[in-house]
Amino acid sequence: MAVFDRSDGTYRDGVGQVVGSLEQVRFEKRMQIGSSSPKLVAVTPHGAYVLKRGNPFGGRIHGMDAVLSTAIFGPER
Repeated sequence: MAVFDRSDGTYRDGVGQVVGSLEQVRFEKRMQIGSSSPKLVAVTPHGAYVLKRGNPFGGRIHGMDAVLSTAIFGPER
């Protein structure tokens, strides 16, 4: 679970710990080892955090990186 708190400007993990500032977060699709489907990750200066693992049988991530970026940062970023 991930929480992107726009009012506070923070990215938090499932237990509420601050992972980083939203200004430093970007979203990417990356390949998974052993799978033909990509995973969606949040990349911070401290590392990459898996948000969703794609599945070739249903559970694809398509353009979720762009959707998250637009929802959190607006269309300008």
